[in-house]
Amino acid sequence: MKTPLILILSLALSFAANAAVTILEDNWDDIGAGAQAGLGTGNNAAKTDPLADPTGSGRGNVGAVDIGRLKADGSGPIGTSPWGELRAPWPGSIDLPSSAVAGVDTLTIKADLYIPSGTTFDTDTAGNGAADRFNMIVRWNGINQGAANKKWNWDSLAADTWHSLEFNTLIKENDNDGNPTTSIIPIFSFYDRSNNATPGVAAYIDNVSITTTTSAAIPEPGVGVLALLGSLIFLRRRRR
Repeated sequence: MKTPLILILSLALSFAANAAVTILEDNWDDIGAGAQAGLGTGNNAAKTDPLADPTGSGRGNVGAVDIGRLKADGSGPIGTSPWGELRAPWPGSIDLPSSAVAGVDTLTIKADLYIPSGTTFDTDTAGNGAADRFNMIVRWNGINQGAANKKWNWDSLAADTWHSLEFNTLIKENDNDGNPTTSIIPIFSFYDRSNNATPGVAAYIDNVSITTTTSAAIPEPGVGVLALLGSLIFLRRRRR
């Protein structure tokens, strides 16, 4: 009876283990329409309507990013900033789960990114002085200062290939104003350093997710679990 006992003990202990809570997702297929699901559009960037995957990967729909997108009348780019963004729906802020403990728990941000060889981004690092890049950014309580970020230079990601990118960061205990962190603004940023992107697809993005670990107290196992555990301990003793 050792094995069942170990299994039940493991089950009981698992109640105390850290859980993970998903606070935002978008896969451009069946996720992306809920109150806490789906990406909105930040300055300059445009997330298209679901687009059938043009890369032949068989992943269904994807999102296309165009930061050189023209105005409806074709008079010029929608924005003039080199920063193109996708973020949570307006106003872009997401409350952290009440079970998340700032200063203890972590955020995990994931996205699949595909840069077509015909990207509208300028890949001439020599001419630009530095590469254009993709960034994952987290603003604590929406404050710009003290944000966490991870960067990938555009020329470090092989073209015509899906890349699974991930950023893990501790939830900052207090924002830069000294207030406890209770919300975040997550940003997927496309930095066009030379600000010369032309209309068209800069990149495709898919399978976005943001999760947080939670360390808050978890209720003790139910009476049924404890009774089952007690029964197995009793049977084990009788067989000795």
